[in-house]
Amino acid sequence: MRKNIFIAVNTFLFAIFIWLYINLNLTYNYVIVIPLEVKSSKLQAVSNELPENLEVTLKGKGWDLLSILMKNNIIYTVDLSGYKKDTKINLVQAMSEVVNLPPSVSVQSVVPDNLDISFDNTITKSIKVKNNTIIALKEGYILIGSPRIVPDSVKVTGATSVISRIKYLSTDHMDFTGIGNSFSKEVKLSDTLSNLVKVEPKSVTIFYRVELSAEKTFEDINVNVLNLPADKEVLLVPPKISLSLRGGVEQLSKINASDFKVGIEYSQIDSDEQGFVVPSIELPNDFTIIKSEPQRFQYIIKKKEN
Repeated sequence: MRKNIFIAVNTFLFAIFIWLYINLNLTYNYVIVIPLEVKSSKLQAVSNELPENLEVTLKGKGWDLLSILMKNNIIYTVDLSGYKKDTKINLVQAMSEVVNLPPSVSVQSVVPDNLDISFDNTITKSIKVKNNTIIALKEGYILIGSPRIVPDSVKVTGATSVISRIKYLSTDHMDFTGIGNSFSKEVKLSDTLSNLVKVEPKSVTIFYRVELSAEKTFEDINVNVLNLPADKEVLLVPPKISLSLRGGVEQLSKINASDFKVGIEYSQIDSDEQGFVVPSIELPNDFTIIKSEPQRFQYIIKKKEN
């Protein structure tokens, strides 16, 4: 019984070997995607967009195509340092010369089939970094302020026509979940323009300040009437306001009522037709108003006595 199983297994494996041998000796067309890398001198700048990848159709025996597929480092590199003016590169011809292919493998087509290279004057400009990360906090925690990016801008070198269109550079997209403490993370910058510009540095550090969320009420905060005419006096009813705020535990422990600016413009009172006005409230950026009491004020306008 065991002998029969052994014979059956070996027969099956031999059949697979024969099948592979026959098929891999046949000729095939196969499409591979190869990254495009552009190298240039410090004085050169490419002004037109170039593809990140090239779609190459190869023709050859199965064995040779298989050996190519097993390579993970196939990159098509274009060295522009020898070019002094705008040029067009025939990729079908250049591909065979630059990429190390077995003699039996030929390049049938490349998409795109040509690279049109346009040069422009080189400039370096400081560009702001945009945070493209998302943070999800644990229940009961709060993010204090906006995440801090260091550095908040990077040096970008490239063609004048390209650099002038760049408003900001985004970081790679990253999600941080279940966060319950302050932390920092180094994040790479998105390299969508890697063949057109040089960026320094290529990554930034983002600092997140996270605290336990808390609430606190501040009583008897003064409400000021702003830009009051010299001959006028305004009495607010009531004269003070209470504010309930939400913020981080540590942040709430450091502030008091004098840190808030609550005011009503006299012009708002003078033009009012309803008998009440709503104050403007200025807070530090790290806090949210949960409740203000009262939300609106009545008033009495009096002439100042000499």
